[in-house]
Amino acid sequence: MAVSFSVLDRRLSRDIRELHDYLWQPSWKGDEAALRTRLLKDAKDLDALLRAGGKLHKNAEALAKPWSRDHQGSSLFELLDDAHGLTAATELARKKRYRESVVRAQATVESTSIGVCSAAGCFEFVEEWEARKVDFGTYTGKLAAFLNTKFIPQADQFKRVLDAAHDLGAEWDGSASTAQQALAAHAAIDTTAWCVLRSLTIRSLLGRPQKVAEKDFEGLLELVVARF
Repeated sequence: MAVSFSVLDRRLSRDIRELHDYLWQPSWKGDEAALRTRLLKDAKDLDALLRAGGKLHKNAEALAKPWSRDHQGSSLFELLDDAHGLTAATELARKKRYRESVVRAQATVESTSIGVCSAAGCFEFVEEWEARKVDFGTYTGKLAAFLNTKFIPQADQFKRVLDAAHDLGAEWDGSASTAQQALAAHAAIDTTAWCVLRSLTIRSLLGRPQKVAEKDFEGLLELVVARF
């Protein structure tokens, strides 16, 4: 029987958070085999919900072989985090829970920016922003400036779209009409999907490509966005 998204959302939120801790928290103590099993089940169920024809599940399985922190765990995290975050945004928008939808898109675009910083070797920008020493716009400005030194095309546009998706959530206007809120959710979902796809190109240009084929990732996100 198909799993409802509300149930799957809770599972994915828990398991992706644990995957993050497993990968980047040296103090993590847990059952690695059980975590891997749960993540692959999550990927299979989300694949079925999206009717993705295996694009998500097969890529997740490939990234989990062999299973280790140092293999392709960060790519697995990004694949599941992006697909889950955008799916949540679309599901909430379909239920007219527009503010929650935009906030989920905001979280996804923030995570995308972190992945690019990590691939670019400038994670100190993330640490500065997470420590609240700078605001999001200053943080993405530093990222864009760094990408420009590497001659990455559309680096400034990437910054502007990251900011737009982020600010729709961070500066939500609850007094707006329902029609305006619906459009804001649509804009947040579309701009976040663009940022995720653009991040794949940027990472390839930096010589640190995502381990999922760009065509598969693009096809998966198209399925997600089409649900709204």
